[in-house]
This record gives sequence, C-alpha cells and structure tokens, in this order.
Amino acid sequence: MPGPCFPTVGNPGESAPLPRDLQSSRYRHAICTSSAAMRQLTFAIALATCLLLAAGPVPAKERAGPGGRQLYLENCARCHGLQRRGDGADAPFFLPRPRDLSTGFAKRYAPDELVARVRDGTPLSLAIDPEGRAARARTVENILAHLERLPDIDWKTVDAGGALYGRRCEVCHGQFGQPWPRIDLPNGVQAPPRDLRSPEYQSSVSDAELIQAFRHGKAGMPAVPPALSPDESRQLAAFVRVLSPGFEAYSFYCAPCHGDDGRGRGILLRKDERPHVVLDRAYLTGKTPEELRAAVSHMMDEGGGGMPHFKDVLDDGTLRVIVEYLQNSP
Repeated sequence: MPGPCFPTVGNPGESAPLPRDLQSSRYRHAICTSSAAMRQLTFAIALATCLLLAAGPVPAKERAGPGGRQLYLENCARCHGLQRRGDGADAPFFLPRPRDLSTGFAKRYAPDELVARVRDGTPLSLAIDPEGRAARARTVENILAHLERLPDIDWKTVDAGGALYGRRCEVCHGQFGQPWPRIDLPNGVQAPPRDLRSPEYQSSVSDAELIQAFRHGKAGMPAVPPALSPDESRQLAAFVRVLSPGFEAYSFYCAPCHGDDGRGRGILLRKDERPHVVLDRAYLTGKTPEELRAAVSHMMDEGGGGMPHFKDVLDDGTLRVIVEYLQNSP
C-alpha cells in the first residue's frame, strides 16, 4: 500500500481528501482512534497518526518568544480553526468535532486546569455538560438507525460505489457526504455542494434521479467525469444511499473493530481478537432497544478519537501563554 497522505499540517484552514487507497472507512477512521489495539496497525499508519495529531509543535526553547495567538496557530488551529470555531483543517477527521473555543468555553476554568488539559489531553472536569449529553444521545440514536439498516446493505455493491465516490465525488461532498469547507469549487460546479447525508435530501430524491444526476448532471452540478456506465451509476447510488450521520458515527466508533459490514473484520484487531458478535438481523432482534443503546454507548466509550497531548513538546510556560490567549480573546 502506498504511503499515507493527509491534510497539509502547515497551513491551518486548508484541507485535502485522503488518498484513494484509504477511502474505506476502516482505513479512514483507524488513524483517529485511541483503541488499545492501535499497536496492531502498520508502522506507516502509526507514523501517520503521529503526524496528524502531534506534528508541527516546536519546543518552546527553540522559539523566540512568540505571542499566544501565534502559539495557538502553530499548535491548535489545525483542529480548532483559525478563529477558534472548531473548524480547522483536520476537524473533519474527528467525531465529535473539535470544540468551538470562540464561545467563551475557556473562561469557565482556572488557568492551571486548562494548562493540565492541553498538556495531558485529559478530559476537563465538567459536572454537567447538557450540550455534550444531548449530542451524545443524538449520536447513539444515529448509530442505532444505521445498525437497523446494516444487515440489508449489499456491501459488494456499496464498496464498489464507495471507490467511485472517493475518486469522483469526495473532492466536493466530503468523505461522508458533508461538503468540505472550501472556497474554490472545481470547474463546472456552480452551486454549493449538497449535504448528501442529510435525511431530508435522502428522502427527497429517488435512485433514478441520483443516477440521472451522476450521468448527465443537474442544475449547478456537472455530470461525474468521466462518464459512468449504468452499472457504475447504480454502484455509486448504492453508496450514496448508505451516507447518513449514523454511518459516519458508526464508521468512527464501531467499524475499526466490527468492520463496515458488522461482521468483526475491522483493521484494528488481529483475527483472534475480533469481536464474537455479528451485527446481523438475529443480533438486532435479540436485543431490546435499551440493550442496544447500552451496547452502542459502550462502543463509543471504547473507540473514538481524542485530543493529542503536548507534554513532550511544550512546557507549562508556553501552554500558559496559549491558555491566556484563549481566555482573553473576545
């Protein structure tokens, strides 16, 4: 497999899709997980993880005393964005997305606690986070909705369509149907790309209309070049039909171990470590809704991405300068 290629780490605000050979969600999300099984990934992917999460920070002793904003841009903006809104170049690779720091979040904590958080990458001690609790509940329900569809998906067709999507569509519509944040659109695109994972969009368009748009274009969107065959169009439509918030969340939290198809063939585990559970119709019907929610919550706790720590590259004095910048910014 060719060496990995990830978003440019030196230019916050810019983003680029993953290479074509890493389009499978098994590969896309393995690089962002904190599972103990990460040791089983190849050296190339492990190295890429280091580049994605920790490359770029320069030890404080090598700096000439930059201000808090410059330190923030060098070390934090790739995830949290130039304006601290959680929309940095690397933000699309994480779920949930990096926190929006422009809302005054940092002012709710003592500087020492924030320094420790940034240094160690440990969770902040929130007694109650209603917004986070609500977001987690929505994610659980989205995953449950995807699990309900999972046994009926024709994965051979969907995987073929996913490869086509990665080559032809991802540049505008993003990895999971949510458009990349970008300014310049490719030639021929005359309108902002649709959010293909939106339930409203999915329910408003038929397979025939999707295939027509792929082959012949639609208002604001050119035909997918080069021209797709009828079989390719059906494959691409099958993949687009899988796109949903639940598919994205499942791909991040569950697929690295359970596989895209729910049969325990994720890339994070050796064959003898794979889950014994097959997420098929028999499994789903054998569980109550409460049991399924508990199982999904457990998968979310076991997998998922995390904030990188900077204890080996930034000293506490430098971290305090970043914290002061965040706390004093309007």
